[in-house]
Amino acid sequence: MIDYHLHTTLCKHARGAVEEYVQAAIRQGISEIAFTDHIPLPAGFDRAHRMEPGELDTYVKWVEQIRSHYPDITIRLGIEADYYKGFENYTKEILQRYDFDVVIMSVHFLRHWPEGNWVFNYSFPEKPSAEIYTDYINTLIEGLGTGLFDIIGHADLIKHPGDSLVKTIPDDISRLLAAVKKAGMAVEINTSGYRKLAGESYPGPDWLPLLKAWDVAVTTGSDSHAPEQVGLQFPALYQALHREGFDTLAGYDKRKQLVHKLE
Repeated sequence: MIDYHLHTTLCKHARGAVEEYVQAAIRQGISEIAFTDHIPLPAGFDRAHRMEPGELDTYVKWVEQIRSHYPDITIRLGIEADYYKGFENYTKEILQRYDFDVVIMSVHFLRHWPEGNWVFNYSFPEKPSAEIYTDYINTLIEGLGTGLFDIIGHADLIKHPGDSLVKTIPDDISRLLAAVKKAGMAVEINTSGYRKLAGESYPGPDWLPLLKAWDVAVTTGSDSHAPEQVGLQFPALYQALHREGFDTLAGYDKRKQLVHKLE
């Protein structure tokens, strides 16, 4: 099993020592993990939910040190990097400065939305859900086109509880998966939705047949902000992947995609 989405206390909204996350993964039989804390953004943008620029060296040092203490589990140095239009050069500079193994692309904010309308708390009462969802998917596709990222994280994060983007905007989801395939990236199946109102993974289970049909690489992540969240719902997720015919997972080493056998 692979858990490619672990945070640290440096993001200001997680708890637990790095060592505790590693120990939790080992207890569950997870063979490979990646720490992927939130990247800083320019001018203190959303600083309450991410590292400060001056903490990047500390973050990298933490991961490198924990690797040496736990040689029996593969520990990757990653980062969760927001795509936010206009910040591309800033993001590129950070990604070039450090020897990351994997970069997750996330969209938490859309630049052209009014201030405060981030994906967890948006309000457009005059717009149908389909229009809002399409706007979000278009932004994901823009991000894929930058070539800065390896994995698309929690791809349907914007969904209302009980909603399915596959049913609401099927053509847009096909456009997105075509773009992922063209970019040679992977899609993360993120289980953090099971501890939120969504009540299911991001993206939801109804994406699995489409991911298989498009032959898109997938990987798995818990988006853990506490040690007890590591590997959340992984047994059920891996059973679902097996049923859908997946036999491999994507891993990464120095930004190069690897193919791992899904046992």
